Amino acid sequence: MSLHSNRFNPNNPEHQSSDSFIDLIKQLKGSEIHKITFVKSVKLSDLSSLSIIEAKQFIEKEGCSMFELEYQKMKSERDNLISFCLEFYTNFNHKYCKDGVINKKIQEIIYELTQWEIRLKRMLCILKPKFNVTDGYNKTTNKRYRLLKGYWIDDQNKKKRIFNKNVGISDGSIEYHFERFFKNRGYDVTLHRKLSNGFKADLVIEKDGLQQVVELKLSKEEFYNQFMSLETWYKYKKIYP
Repeated sequence: MSLHSNRFNPNNPEHQSSDSFIDLIKQLKGSEIHKITFVKSVKLSDLSSLSIIEAKQFIEKEGCSMFELEYQKMKSERDNLISFCLEFYTNFNHKYCKDGVINKKIQEIIYELTQWEIRLKRMLCILKPKFNVTDGYNKTTNKRYRLLKGYWIDDQNKKKRIFNKNVGISDGSIEYHFERFFKNRGYDVTLHRKLSNGFKADLVIEKDGLQQVVELKLSKEEFYNQFMSLETWYKYKKIYP
């Protein structure tokens, strides 16, 4: 076969191939970043002088999403990653070719491109987490626990199921899932605490002397999805600080 064949010429009408890297960028660009909305919190001290009705209204109006900062960081990372990868892939790169001289091996260029491809795919793991929900049995406690088994892109660019997260007793209410969630993050947690004004809080959490009342606003299924999005984000930031 002649090396001058037009088989791989992009102007060849028979050349029907898609660009997987550009497709990946488009997929990420079209992926909505869902806010981590599963909790609203207020300072415990802000509710002490309010009636039950006033406390509920205060939480609804003044309660803040505890993970708004993470949401903004995810959004910024997604947008910056898309912008960089698009420029890196489609523009002339003087790091590789300067004054008409190519100063990098094709092998090196392909390796760097692969690393950016992996990073794009990992960002997609955050925005569209893939996981299985199963139950595990603990013989010591004689209870079944809900397990989330999530997927990630490994260093070989392969999708692997590496997350195995216990989110609490399988038949327990959503409050028990959150109890475990916050305890694993260093909070002291009290469930269904009744305040002096009669208001019953879903959770009261405390860390570094700050007490917060937490109200839950979603189902278990919604929690699982947002929980795995956070877990993959934390792993991503360890790799790309």
